[in-house]
Amino acid sequence: MSLVSLTATATVVLRGFLAERGVAAALTLVVASLGIGVALSGASLGHEGRLESDLGWAAAELVGWLLALAYGGGLAGYRGVLGSFALARPVGAGLLLCGRFFGLAAGLLAYCAAVSVVVGGWLLLSSGGMGGAPASQGWLLWLRLVVVLAVATFLLALARPMVATPLAGAFCVAGWFFGSVPAGPDPSVLRPLSALAAFVLPDFLALDAPLSGMPDGIRETGRLLSGPTLYGALYTAAMVAAGTVVFPWRARRPPGRVA
Repeated sequence: MSLVSLTATATVVLRGFLAERGVAAALTLVVASLGIGVALSGASLGHEGRLESDLGWAAAELVGWLLALAYGGGLAGYRGVLGSFALARPVGAGLLLCGRFFGLAAGLLAYCAAVSVVVGGWLLLSSGGMGGAPASQGWLLWLRLVVVLAVATFLLALARPMVATPLAGAFCVAGWFFGSVPAGPDPSVLRPLSALAAFVLPDFLALDAPLSGMPDGIRETGRLLSGPTLYGALYTAAMVAAGTVVFPWRARRPPGRVA
């Protein structure tokens, strides 16, 4: 796999993603959620701004899931993101899928960084301080979105966008539901199925960390974020690697039709 070709493909996809209106619309909704929080709390400058920031992060995650599913699954982005499949220079199908994933992941990182700046700016304006929490929350948000993106990318390697996108959404919601429901005693006949679900489905609880009251020290922050980062990296790598293996079988057709 050529690193130059991979980087070139990722760059094309990143530019296409940032040129789309989806990111701007998502950030607009995040800002609007802060305004809704102000209206609900009757807030004024000098308060903690916790309700507004919570609404902002909730909106950012919801819209971020939609972005990761729509673009990762291929339903959106025909002006540039999926246009990378029609690059003039021949590129292998597996490399094309990897480059597409990395480009979209970089675009989602830019989105999460912008959300961190918006929410952090609001906290600074409302309470006079924000510490390192917005940046850490933005990183955790990005990890969750990248996992959603990896699932959508893998399923896009297997099916068309109209099938891959809703299936990826159902897969991720199942992972979130499976991890959120308290575990109980399973009948012996269901234990293998539960073990398989725990292994295959994304564990979104593992992509979270107790950030409330977290010290601002870099060492403590790194310790809290290392576990989620490692899990996100391993799960994402497994999904993208699997997609890279199976995608060439489906890509035996003119490049412009592979979406």
